[in-house]
Parts: sequence; structure tokens; C-alpha cells
Amino acid sequence: MKIKLLTFIISILLGCTIANAQFADFLNYPLTVTPHESPDSTRGHFWGYMFGNYYDKLHADSGRRGNTQYSNVPQGANAFSLQRIYLGYDYFFNKQFSVHVVIAHEENADNASVSKINVDANDNRSFYLKYANMEWQDIFKGSRLSVGAITTPSFAITEEPFWGYRSIDRTIMDMKGITGSNDMGANLGGKIWRSKDADGKENACLGYNIMVGNGLGAVPDNAGQAYLGIFTVWKKYYGDLYVKMLKDKLVLDIYGDGRTLQWTPFNSNIITGRIFLGYKTKNFNIGAEYFQQIQKNMAVELSGPGVPVGGDTTNNTQEGFSIIGAAVLMRDKKTGNSKLSLFARYDFFNPNVHFNPQITYGEDISINNLVYTNISNSIFETYFVLGFDFQPIKQIHFMPNIWYDGIHDRFNYTSPAMWHPYDYDFVARITFYYQFFKN
Repeated sequence: MKIKLLTFIISILLGCTIANAQFADFLNYPLTVTPHESPDSTRGHFWGYMFGNYYDKLHADSGRRGNTQYSNVPQGANAFSLQRIYLGYDYFFNKQFSVHVVIAHEENADNASVSKINVDANDNRSFYLKYANMEWQDIFKGSRLSVGAITTPSFAITEEPFWGYRSIDRTIMDMKGITGSNDMGANLGGKIWRSKDADGKENACLGYNIMVGNGLGAVPDNAGQAYLGIFTVWKKYYGDLYVKMLKDKLVLDIYGDGRTLQWTPFNSNIITGRIFLGYKTKNFNIGAEYFQQIQKNMAVELSGPGVPVGGDTTNNTQEGFSIIGAAVLMRDKKTGNSKLSLFARYDFFNPNVHFNPQITYGEDISINNLVYTNISNSIFETYFVLGFDFQPIKQIHFMPNIWYDGIHDRFNYTSPAMWHPYDYDFVARITFYYQFFKN
């Protein structure tokens, strides 16, 4: 079934290559925002966007076992949901120096397992500081330094510039919480090599990003200190190398990050690696990525074949694979802007590559006062989303789509009452996305 579904999605995307499509240019990153004025402008401007859904949960997994957006929503539930609001301000002092700030409201009201949904004591929507940073262009030739609350190189190339449908869903690493999209720290990025055509336009490049951060996302450092204890000792390190070729049509991105959690009583760390390959033309884009994360000494084995008396800790490996794509089917005859597009995505996620149903695992592990839960997860998931994007004008999107998450459980429960065979979550949605600027 998975092979047939994957073949179906790919055939739809490739079949649309004759469409007259136009996608946003690939963005050099990390960028907190995409500037909507010339960098040499000496004035600031506000911008923003919002997106949400009307959803109907048509079918629910009998065990509510997934960890995706609608996993804990009961069958038959339906609601209007406002998932994200971003309000940003950019100020350009000159071609080299700029500052950026973004406040955000992001709710999880459509996920019953999440208690905090960015609301105050009166249940009114609240905002928090998402980004606040300074960017120094050409700190040395071809480089940029960003300092403050900034985007990480984790999936900046895949989620916004290439996938382009964050309003539909996060890309696989973001969705599964493999690493964060924002952090407090410093990033040095730039291009090692560039090639230009006869008109002086870049047609190929080799770029990089090197970042160090607290590893806490938007959580302030003083709150993090109380939460993690010694987080100021162990920073998170990010590295990224990307290549653009064939007049920017082909993009290859290699990414990794790592963080030590503790040295005693045993060494624990998390190391992540990812590779992404994407191809886009004027008519369509399609990309694929694979990631693997090793969580050293974070899986707790209590008993079973080969497990020492009294239990032991061992490594856990999780991995995922995703195919993303979009194609424009119709454009506005006057403006040339996209009018009707098709998008699709398929994911496979395995949270425990070496899971052994004969071993009894612990449910959680405490490291430096932070409890990591459900490390030894017996479930792997297959996900897809498919929909259309209608744009009456460039800044307004209405996107009917179907959302599916298949649940596969590898654990052999001894009690029949606890056994949940293959099942799935299925949601029908209309997603809306509005931009607060004219681009």
C-alpha cells in the first residue's frame, strides 16, 4: 500500500511539469524574515502573516498512538483553528546592518495532548517573542553574522523556501521535534564559492552555516537554567553545507547538529544528521530528505534477552524520510501569478530503529532535571497530505486538503485488550493563509 501511495503522489507531481508555474527564489539562510525592501533602505517596515484551518476528523486511530497534529483529536470532532500569527518589524540601517524582531501566537488547540496553547489567564490569545536579532552583512567578504534569537539552519532550506507550505504542515524534522527552528545564539553563514552567468546573475554556489546556541528555542536563558540546571555548560552546535547548481534548479543540503546532555553518571548526547536534495524549475518543484538522530544512552532497557540484571541504558536511533512537491496548474493571465496549484507530501518516520518487542523498556529517563518520555517507541508512522492551493490574489490562499497518518505498532502485547493493530488518523481540512504585506 505504501509503495502504491508513494508512486501515486510522485506521478501526480511529475505529471504537472508542463504547467506554467512560478516559485519563490531560493533564499540564502538563515534569515529571520525575508526582507521586503532593498537592504540599502534606511527605513523600517512592519509585516506579518497568519494561517489556520477548518478541520473535520473523519477517522481516528483506535489507540490514539500517533504524535502528530490531530493524533489526540477524537473522531467526529471539527473546529476552526487559528494556528499561527506572525507580526514582524525590520529596520535596515544600511547595506551591512539590520535588526529584526518577530512576535508570534502559535496555538495547539487542535491537539488534545498539549495543555499550553498560548493563552492568558482569561483564555485570550497571547504573543511571545519568537525572534529578535541583528544581522551584519559582509562581516568579511561573502559572509553574514546573525546574533540574538535567530532561525537555526535545521530545516530553513526545506520548510519555507522549498516546501513553501508551512501553513499546511511542518516538514518532517520539525513535525517530529527532531530539532528546533529557532534558538538564542550566533550564526555565521556565507558562500565559499559563487558562479555567475554572462549577465552577472548567480547560477551556482557553495554555502555554509555554523551556529552555536543555548538549545532552548524561545525559552529565556534564566528559565532554562532553572529547567535544565547546567544548560549554560552544554551548548548546541549546528553545521550546514549547501550547494546550488544548474542555475539554482538543483539544491543539495547537508546538515548536522549535536548537543551533550550530561557526562555523569553516564554520557548522554544527541547527534542529528540530514541530507536534502531538491529540484525546481519554473514549472514545478520536488524534493526528498532523509534524517537520522542518535540519542546516546537515552533508551532504558529493564529486562529481556541480553539485558543485564537491574537494567541498562542503550542508544536509540530514530530516522525519517520525506518527499515533498508542488506544481502550479493555472496562472492569472494579467499578473502571471499562481492561481491554482497542487501540493503533496509523503513521510515515513521510525522513532526506534532497533526496537525489540522481546525487551521491556522504561517509559522515560531523567537527565539533568529534564524528563525525556517515550524514547523506546514501538510505533512507526506513514503520513501524507494532498491538496490544492487557490489564490484569488497573491497574498491570499485557500487550500482544501486531506491529511492522513498511518499507525503501525511493532509491539507484541501479551494482553489482547491492549493490542491495537494497524490504524490511522484521517482529517479533511480547508486551510487559509493570509499575508500582511504586498510582495
